Amino acid sequence: MKKFFYGMMLLTLLLAACSKDASQQQETEKGKKQPAEPKQEEKLANEYKPKEVKYFDIKMPDRELSEMEKELLRYPGKYSGDQYDEEKVKEALDQLPEDLTKEEYMEELKFLLTEDYHKEMETLLNFNSNVDVSVDRPDETVNIPGMRTAHYAILIDASGSMNASVGGKTRMQVAKEAVLEFAEQIPENATISMRVYGHKGSGSDSDKKMSCSSSENLYSGRFEKSKFNQSLNKVKPAGWTPIALALEKVKEDIPENTDDMIVYVVSDGIETCNGDPVKAAKDLVTSDIQTVVNIIGFDVDNEGQKLLENVASAGNGEFTYVQSERDLKRYLRAQYEEIQQAWLDWKEEGKAKSLEIKEEKKALAQSTKESMKEKSTREKERMKLAREYLKERFDDYDHPTRQLYSDIVDYGNEKWQYAVDTGNLMWRESVDNGNDEWRKFVDEGNKKISETIDKKNGN
Repeated sequence: MKKFFYGMMLLTLLLAACSKDASQQQETEKGKKQPAEPKQEEKLANEYKPKEVKYFDIKMPDRELSEMEKELLRYPGKYSGDQYDEEKVKEALDQLPEDLTKEEYMEELKFLLTEDYHKEMETLLNFNSNVDVSVDRPDETVNIPGMRTAHYAILIDASGSMNASVGGKTRMQVAKEAVLEFAEQIPENATISMRVYGHKGSGSDSDKKMSCSSSENLYSGRFEKSKFNQSLNKVKPAGWTPIALALEKVKEDIPENTDDMIVYVVSDGIETCNGDPVKAAKDLVTSDIQTVVNIIGFDVDNEGQKLLENVASAGNGEFTYVQSERDLKRYLRAQYEEIQQAWLDWKEEGKAKSLEIKEEKKALAQSTKESMKEKSTREKERMKLAREYLKERFDDYDHPTRQLYSDIVDYGNEKWQYAVDTGNLMWRESVDNGNDEWRKFVDEGNKKISETIDKKNGN
């Protein structure tokens, strides 16, 4: 009985001790500081936030851009181009969470390493492959600037002596043929007038006053062959030779806004009406309009040659003495040779400029292409290095960074291919357009040269 009692006492003491130890342990645990549950705001703050993609605002073509073109206008990465620093790139990569998706890691690489293509894209998107060359066409006359407004005044001697024969034709017939042939060479943008003098009355003393006061404009305006020929046919040899009067009256034939005037006086003799053609020629030259007076003399004597030479000299022109139709043709042939050379120079200048512009555009297309190729290759290689670093950092076979390689390669190759395709297209268009423009100058120049040769040879 005593043993049972002592046993119950011992059990009671043991239970009390255990209860006390548990109580003390609970008190100790209560005294320890337990970690607090993160607040909801802190959870949101620590979540990954994709960065905002920005694009360059450039002059855009009148079409919608492709996805790759848009991508090439993305702002460059923080460590792109000359800003690249491998250690700093690694430091930035160390800040990335380990639980991003493959696409999110790719975006982070773009924000760090994307190259700046916007200058090249601005060039390619607005590339003008046209080759347009502007060279002033020859005016087909001597000493006349193509851009100035020119007027050609032809003064025809209708004195009775123009009815004399020269090589089976009258001087007037030869003169008319020469005048018509020369008028056909007048530039399209120029004007022409035809004035006759001494065409009234006769060579008699009784008609001298009337004849010496006769000078009439028979044609004025743009050259139209049929109308000009009709007016030319009205000229008949008749009276005296008032050269000075014709030079004075020609001022009335000049259109407004004329810059240059070229006067051709066709005559077979001296002034016979007591006028002063040398003074009249000087007065023309000293006017506001740049003027040249050329004289074509038919079978004139020594006195006539001297006078006509003085008139030409006073008019800053030249005197050409012709005794026959052959001499006149020779004179005009020399003029045509200068016109022929002018067309040759025009053709060569156009060819040279076409080639120059073509080469400039080819070089621009080529350099732009090569620049983009270089940048895309550099960008791809740097992204591949960054991906290797991430792969080592996240040493997990299933980690998304292990799947980035093909995305990086494809991304870089697409940019490289765009540069090649677009640059080559611009290059080819520049070549074709430049060749077309070059050919235009060759074809038109050769045609004009051929026409001039035919006229020079009397064909």
